[in-house]
Amino acid sequence: MIVNTGGLKLTTITDGLGGNTFNSTHLVRTYGVDKTHDLSANATNMAELFSATDKYQDKPWIAMTEAKGKKIYLSSNQYSWKLRGHQKQKARVVAVVETGTTHGLGKGTFDVVLDLPWYKYPDVLVGQDEDYPVEVVGEPSPYSTIGWKYTLRLQTDNNNLTFPDALIQVGQEFHKNGTSIADEMNQDYGTMQFNSVFELRSQTGNVAEEVNFSDKALRVDKNSGNKVQKLAHWRVPFLDNKGKTYYNFMPMAEAEVWNGIYEDCEWGLQYGRKSTRVGPQGYLKRTGPGFREQQEDGNVLYHNGNLTLARLDDWISSIFTGRKDATSANRRLVLSTGEQGAIMFHNMVASDASQFFTTDSHYIRGKDFRHMSYGLQFTHYVGKNGLDISVMIDPSKDNPDMARKTHPLYPDKTIDSYRMDIIDFGYTGDQSKAGMDNISMVCEEFADYYFCSTGKWDPKSGMPINDGSPGLAGGVGGYGIKVEKSFGLMVRDITRCGAVILQYDN
Repeated sequence: MIVNTGGLKLTTITDGLGGNTFNSTHLVRTYGVDKTHDLSANATNMAELFSATDKYQDKPWIAMTEAKGKKIYLSSNQYSWKLRGHQKQKARVVAVVETGTTHGLGKGTFDVVLDLPWYKYPDVLVGQDEDYPVEVVGEPSPYSTIGWKYTLRLQTDNNNLTFPDALIQVGQEFHKNGTSIADEMNQDYGTMQFNSVFELRSQTGNVAEEVNFSDKALRVDKNSGNKVQKLAHWRVPFLDNKGKTYYNFMPMAEAEVWNGIYEDCEWGLQYGRKSTRVGPQGYLKRTGPGFREQQEDGNVLYHNGNLTLARLDDWISSIFTGRKDATSANRRLVLSTGEQGAIMFHNMVASDASQFFTTDSHYIRGKDFRHMSYGLQFTHYVGKNGLDISVMIDPSKDNPDMARKTHPLYPDKTIDSYRMDIIDFGYTGDQSKAGMDNISMVCEEFADYYFCSTGKWDPKSGMPINDGSPGLAGGVGGYGIKVEKSFGLMVRDITRCGAVILQYDN
């Protein structure tokens, strides 16, 4: 279309390109190709450099998983894994049978009804106060239909010590902490209890993109490579894996197909929701849960914008409290956030660190007064007990095409821009296979496809078929490119992850 812009010269405006099938009309209307051969070669470059030259660009979830080799190939589009709790299972009191309050006085015995029959002599149990260990006397006996009655004795030489009545009330917990046997001719052995083990189940999804070219579109594009005419219209440089440069539309369009596939995966890895339904051909169509849906079962901290570094530190530290895998190496976390979240993190750290900036040797720097530098941004924080947090900006949190909710006071900013996702990619030792990545991309093996539908042109040579080799008349006039990809996100232990969410009351 032609637009009159007042005092400016007339400008040709294009509406871009969309869909997955292109013929010569698209190229003529959008990029002005197939015009009269222009011998002046003075046309203006109208190109936009597509990001498809790097399929991982602006795709942090793809970059953090597949690009780093954190990818698992599956034999099915459904998968399960076992997760072991970081604490031992406990037995709970289900009935109170003692009537007094001086339980165990004078090294005597007392009874407790627990919901599990696991323990017997010589096990040593501990209730919810480690100062009162008790020994199991004999074996438990069934009590009604709700539990088993244990006879217990305090492990003490103090005749005046009693077991607190509050520790044998319904809901109180006991678990085994040891054994106690004779030092000669022993014939008694304690029982074993394992950490709770449960199985989790998830599934992968599939995405597909294609691009088709008519025969004339290919002719137009090929003829545009004339050494004179090639300067007359748009140019989109594209580098293959050997560094070779392509200037024609078709290689660029193929690159955009791959870019689209990985954009589909990137969105699904973060925002995907688990679903199973029947597709139009009558076969099951599955989608896998993204990080957001899985994170709903993790740790969440809500705030109204007045978050402090101390509160953030305490909350993250609480995630690791009591865990057997809470080593210093496992306390190194990546905090994924948007532009505003990174600024908020900087402000929190700067506010906490301001007391140390009495003499400024950090904000202002430079040896030459004519080229001084001012300013800094905190992107890393070392907290208590080995906590180590690094900030990573996730562009999708500020992208209105992906993050749709906007800030009620600043409608030009997304709510997700303030969100901080605690992403733990470290190794986890609580799995059946210790030392595996906590977060990995998964895919069904042999479910990725990349193929061409040949028409009248050979996609390998980029030339029309005129040597009698196989082709297809009708359907795709030139050739088509189709890509399918299987993908999913596996978070082995979501309790090691979390989210800091800015929340406003509606």
